[in-house]
Amino acid sequence: MVKGSNLQGIHDRYLGVLETMKENQCSLTEAMRLFGVPRNTLRDFIGICELRIIDQEKYDRVVQSVRERTSKTSMKLIELKCREALSDYRAQASKFKTEKKLLPCYPKDDFYLGK
Repeated sequence: MVKGSNLQGIHDRYLGVLETMKENQCSLTEAMRLFGVPRNTLRDFIGICELRIIDQEKYDRVVQSVRERTSKTSMKLIELKCREALSDYRAQASKFKTEKKLLPCYPKDDFYLGK
């Protein structure tokens, strides 16, 4: 389990799977298996990772905002706020996925609603 203050662990896993896909020229499922990351780990925190890659400054502002508003850092709340912020970056995210700068996960529209 990843604690609220350990966002780096989430990013390390995401980037590890991305790198494994590139190095082995394999599917996302195979890369997760090779890297040893459960599917839910990536799915549950993909917004956090993608926002950080696409716009580090926006990511930092979102995380700081959540931390200031809550007494306890909630990973789920950070994830939801990152998803909302990603709604402004859909075209860029799609381009990054094509360029293999992001994992090839294509969420449904309600992903960006922070639900």
